[in-house]
Amino acid sequence: MARKEVGTESSTQEGAPVGGADAARAARPPRTLVNRRTFVLSGFWGSMAALGAAIVGGWGIDFLWLKEITGFGAPVDVSASKIPAPGADPVHIAEGRFWLVNIPAGEADSPGGLLALYQKCPHLGCTVPWRADFDFGGKKGWFRCPCHGSTFTKEGGILVSGPSPRPLDTMAITFKPTGDITVQTGQVRAGGQDNPLRGVSLGGQAPAGA
Repeated sequence: MARKEVGTESSTQEGAPVGGADAARAARPPRTLVNRRTFVLSGFWGSMAALGAAIVGGWGIDFLWLKEITGFGAPVDVSASKIPAPGADPVHIAEGRFWLVNIPAGEADSPGGLLALYQKCPHLGCTVPWRADFDFGGKKGWFRCPCHGSTFTKEGGILVSGPSPRPLDTMAITFKPTGDITVQTGQVRAGGQDNPLRGVSLGGQAPAGA
């Protein structure tokens, strides 16, 4: 009888460790799995929060603040001292990307006046320089595209040679009471055979028919 009790006690002791391991596993908290979607969304919202903090902190104020447009695309003022005399070589206004031409009355059937010629070649967009030394047809002084050779007259940017589809484009001009002018570089008009008629007189008015 005593032997039987010993065996029962031994059996109970051998089973104790097994029961203890199961209990430990049951008490252990479950692992939290982060799936890919949760990870990506967390990164996105974290980045947005950082950006918002930067803007509020002042780093993004310059980015959000609308600044006044200057130079090409905006009105460009030209002082009276830079306006060429009638028939003189064109003056390049780099800030506005145009050439200022003063066409003498009678040249190219023009009543005369100031003309702002966009420096961009209508062919493929190359910058067209004024070539006082370039000889074409026995005459010197032309706008000559360095890319494909389109050649334009000083008196209005009229196309005389090359692959350009039209004369040089023009920009609107207004006069100020001081004698200075403002060129509206955001108002580019496609060049045409009537370019010489688009000149603006010193009185601030475009000739009739321009």
